[in-house]
This record gives sequence, C-alpha cells and structure tokens, in this order.
Amino acid sequence: MTPRQLMGAFLTLTLAVSAPVGATRPTQVAPPTGALASPTPHSAPTTVPAQGTVEVAFSPEGGATAATVRFIGEARLSIRMAAYGLTSNPIGKALVEAKNRGVDVRVVVDKNHNGQRGGANSVANYLAANGIALRVDGAVRIQHNKVVIVDGQSVQNGSFNFTSAAETLNAENIVIHRGSPRLARLFTDNWTRLWDESDDFRPAY
Repeated sequence: MTPRQLMGAFLTLTLAVSAPVGATRPTQVAPPTGALASPTPHSAPTTVPAQGTVEVAFSPEGGATAATVRFIGEARLSIRMAAYGLTSNPIGKALVEAKNRGVDVRVVVDKNHNGQRGGANSVANYLAANGIALRVDGAVRIQHNKVVIVDGQSVQNGSFNFTSAAETLNAENIVIHRGSPRLARLFTDNWTRLWDESDDFRPAY
C-alpha cells in the first residue's frame, strides 16, 4: 500500500470513530449464542441522608459472624439476604430460627454456590429443607452481593461472605446500618431485582 493509500485509510478510520452526534452508526453485532446476556443497567448512584447507627466488624476472628447472627436475630418481620458464599452453620441456623418465629425469610445465592449436597454450600439445602424461600441467580456472571436487610429498616453489607473461611481465614469487613429506612429501601429495590431474575433453588435431597 502506498503512503497516499495509508493516509486515506487512516483518515477514513478517524472519521468513522469521531462521527458527529446523530450520524448513522454501524449495526452492532449480536453476541454469540450462549453468551451471557447483558445485565439490566442500574440507575445513577444515589445519595441518602445518614440515619441511625453504624456497627462495624472485621475478620479474621473479629466477630463478623457473631455480629451477623445478632443482626438476623433482631428481625421481627422480614429478612432479605443476597449471598455469594453461604457455608456458615451459625448464620444458617440463625436464618432458620428467624423463620420459625414467623419472620419472612428469603435468600438469593450465586449460581456457582447453590448448595448442592456434598458441595461447598450444603447450608442452602438446610435452609430449603426448613421452608426458607431460596433462589439462584444465573442471570449475571457472579451474584457477588453480601447483604442482609432486616424489617425493611436496617442493612448489613460489606466484603464478608457468609462462610467459615471468611470468619477464620480472610481479611473481611461488615457494616451494619440500623434505623436507616431510606438506605434499606435502596438495597431492597436492588435485592428485588436479583430475586426477580433468579430461579427457584432445587434442593439436593
């Protein structure tokens, strides 16, 4: 290709990339069959006024599991959980105890941590066997939220997975926002989106 031809090709590419607003753009190519669909986009970041109290805990061995169990124990109406890892027996037991005292407990888990018997997540089977509504989110590549919403008023979030490894081996954190209903509403809206896109959990028993 001559220098003149090279310059012509460069100008053509530059004009295509910097086409003005309103210009016709090439049709996008659909993803190949079997590719992960694009998740539904969220609205813009949202700021709400600070309310209530904040509790923090850390791991390893900093009381994050105990704080989570206490927080679950405060529920009187509802618990909404989104979990990536869910292998902690104390947390599983706390959820079942909440269900037994009449709390509406619902849990969304990641598709690769869905609690098949003999796998890393048998706690999910335990929850399902005790009547807790459980769904598996396969609509996104990873369901990586670690959130507990209590009574639509308070929220726990942070890096802490609901696992024994997160308590004893990992450097993790939780933040519990009590008495913050506007914050809880935002997290509930996002949790509902996860719930709606998920499939019912199939117990391995």
